[in-house]
Amino acid sequence: MPVWQPEDVREADEAVLCAATTDIRANLFSTPIAAVEHWAGRNPQATCLSAEALELSYEQVSQLTLVLAAEFKARGAEPGDRVVLELENGLGVVLSFLALNRLGAAAVIVSPRLSDFERQKIVSHALPIAIITAITAPSGDLSQAILTTNVLTVLGLVWSDDVAAGRLDRERHPLAANVAAMIYTTGTTGEPKGVMLTHQNLMFTGFVSGKLRGLGDADRVLTALPLSHAFGLSAVLCSVLTQGASLELMATFSAVGVLARLRDGAITGFLGVPAMYTQLISPDIQRALSYPFLRFLFSGGAPLDPTLKKTVEAYFGLPLHNGYGLTESGPTIAQTRLYAPLSDTSVGFVIPGVDYVIVGASTSEEGIGELKVRGPNIMAGYYRNKAQTDQVLIDGWLATGDLARINASGALEIVGRIKELIIKNGFNVYPPEVEAALLKLPEIIQAAVIGQAVPGNERIIAFVQTSASALDLGWINQQLRLTLAGYKLLDEIRVLDQLPAAPSGKILKHRLADFL
Repeated sequence: MPVWQPEDVREADEAVLCAATTDIRANLFSTPIAAVEHWAGRNPQATCLSAEALELSYEQVSQLTLVLAAEFKARGAEPGDRVVLELENGLGVVLSFLALNRLGAAAVIVSPRLSDFERQKIVSHALPIAIITAITAPSGDLSQAILTTNVLTVLGLVWSDDVAAGRLDRERHPLAANVAAMIYTTGTTGEPKGVMLTHQNLMFTGFVSGKLRGLGDADRVLTALPLSHAFGLSAVLCSVLTQGASLELMATFSAVGVLARLRDGAITGFLGVPAMYTQLISPDIQRALSYPFLRFLFSGGAPLDPTLKKTVEAYFGLPLHNGYGLTESGPTIAQTRLYAPLSDTSVGFVIPGVDYVIVGASTSEEGIGELKVRGPNIMAGYYRNKAQTDQVLIDGWLATGDLARINASGALEIVGRIKELIIKNGFNVYPPEVEAALLKLPEIIQAAVIGQAVPGNERIIAFVQTSASALDLGWINQQLRLTLAGYKLLDEIRVLDQLPAAPSGKILKHRLADFL
């Protein structure tokens, strides 16, 4: 594998971006809706969005969001207000987000699959003026809805302003300036935190990630990533909008459905989490011999298993690219490059315009330390939570809480989280390394490794989903010993029918303590 030097990566990136790293901000649209307006003027009939068996051009999206914004304004929406969008992927969530964007209001996008308890915690904290939910699928002629100023109803959406907090409460807790969206994340704490993402955060991530994927106005991108997560919102939707491409949204992931669209839908790119790719290569699913339009596949949101990467690449005949980020970083921090596919499962190189340091790496035997980053992608802070904001944002640097190193190829490698680091018998054990070894075993479908404190030490416990009728700890450790040191072997293995996960597919490790 070739070794990349930072200067080589910078020069190659600038060639792809057609801009110097120092000039990136000058090339950004001011807001997501500004990108729509640009392409509506330049290429009005080009397809912008496909969902729910309907297709909208850039001109139609511009017109619909103009009318929808007027509806929202008539209902009392003002700049700086929050509106909860409790919506699945579809026309409604995209058009509502862009209409709020026109008004300078912030969309609080949440998954309708949350429990009532989870939903209420977010709504109580966000202090929205209203909640938008779906009651039916879009019906009627959307082009006629533009004339009747009844877009909300035609989209099958309902606006509810029956929320407990009054406007005075909201005015006491204003948003940071220029916030376009709030995404709630539990992180490793289990408590939801409202990440304030600005227009610049979304536009920077959209521009850079889109350019590095080679997106252009002829591309048609498919995803089932929920827009209630930053990966789907900025790295997919906003990347498509900045480049004038077309986005096809699936409300829920279906491996059969994705493969059918890759075959018949002139799809040029697909983005998903590793769990989606696992289903795409299932032996129970029939795949086409070729996908003539497909030119890139991207994975993110969770660690990528080496065996999964190789199998996906063999099936599709394309590199499976990887990336890394946090909701707090908009989310993209690093990604592999189309011009430099990697055979390992590192997360590639830090994106241009973002600075990073690995604190403590010089004193670590393995070159491992905490990753800190700064740049135009970094959040404005946590809403109504200055104490936690000050813990992670110091002098413009975001402390990711992730342990990282630069590997032999010059790429960034994430080895675990500081809070998840297990210290056993005085040795550092990084859960992703053990999880990767477990996932190489054909019996293991999913794995999550955590530490359990005992007097003077920690135990290593693996929670797994398996295809086997039973698992023997001794046999598992015998297999792991082929690639792992003895101190990294399991003390216990527990089988669950399903590991707790977010709608994005990310395993929620903080919930595993409930099973101890």
